[in-house]
Amino acid sequence: MISQQKPMLSLVIPVYNEQAGLKAFHNSLVKVIEKLTASYEIIYCDDGSIDESRAVLSAIAAKNDKVKTIVFSRNFGKESALSAGITQATGEAIITIDGDGQHPVELIPAFIDAWNAGARVVVGIRKSSKSNALKKIESKLFYSLFNQLSSQKLIPGSTDFRLIDRSVQAAFLSLGESNRITRGLIDWLGFEPSYIKFELNRRLQGKPGYSQRKLLQLAMNSIVSLSPRPLYILGYLGMIVTTLALVLGLTVIVEQLMFGDPLHWRITGTAMLGIVLLFFVGILLISQGIVAIYISHIHTESKHRPLYVIDYLYSKRIG
Repeated sequence: MISQQKPMLSLVIPVYNEQAGLKAFHNSLVKVIEKLTASYEIIYCDDGSIDESRAVLSAIAAKNDKVKTIVFSRNFGKESALSAGITQATGEAIITIDGDGQHPVELIPAFIDAWNAGARVVVGIRKSSKSNALKKIESKLFYSLFNQLSSQKLIPGSTDFRLIDRSVQAAFLSLGESNRITRGLIDWLGFEPSYIKFELNRRLQGKPGYSQRKLLQLAMNSIVSLSPRPLYILGYLGMIVTTLALVLGLTVIVEQLMFGDPLHWRITGTAMLGIVLLFFVGILLISQGIVAIYISHIHTESKHRPLYVIDYLYSKRIG
């Protein structure tokens, strides 16, 4: 029987094939939380694990009535698992944390302290990565590309180890898109964050659930979901190509036809045809860019995001 008391703290943990280290993670988590005076609930969301993670979670929930378990019918992805857990959370503060032990549970009190000090979003920032050189390059490239293409900025090293206030949860649940990156959507809401830096621990057991393909797909979903700017690239390219072709064409007309080729460029008919074709290619790209503007509006409207997010209301009655 789950306690009917409304918990102050909800912990949301996505799980995918974490059988080997799940029990050790849970024990370390409870050891830290039990030292807090606040009431709590722990929400595990099994993202269609194909090992014995479900059985381990069932055993954990049977021994602790503060544990809830959400089990997906198949693997829907970590972002869906996080969203499901945040939806079910009933605490005044909600902490999302990975179940593989890489996020240090010892820092949870620091997140609570920041929240008590007034922060409604507390973000865990990874100090350094112990991953290989290729992954470091990929990470740096993603953040650089995203921040160039999007009006919204992601802090390099930001993770899903974060706390959100219940007011932020309500705003988050109003976002309706399917292809999502949780940390990006929380940042999009605009609440002023507080940051806590940490060193990434080694995984307790097993291998990472994200393959290179899944990481690439997540990166693409992040850019497409949070920014329409890639749609405009063809339009910008078209303007550059058209301007270049126009300048080249005018230069050739003046140099060849008006002044009789004083620079001895000897522009052939084939070259002139190439410039004309370049000009029309630019016009075509501009046309695609105009279509992209309309597509971007459809893209924005289809997500049904709220027109605004209210931070707080203030009024002063006089008389």
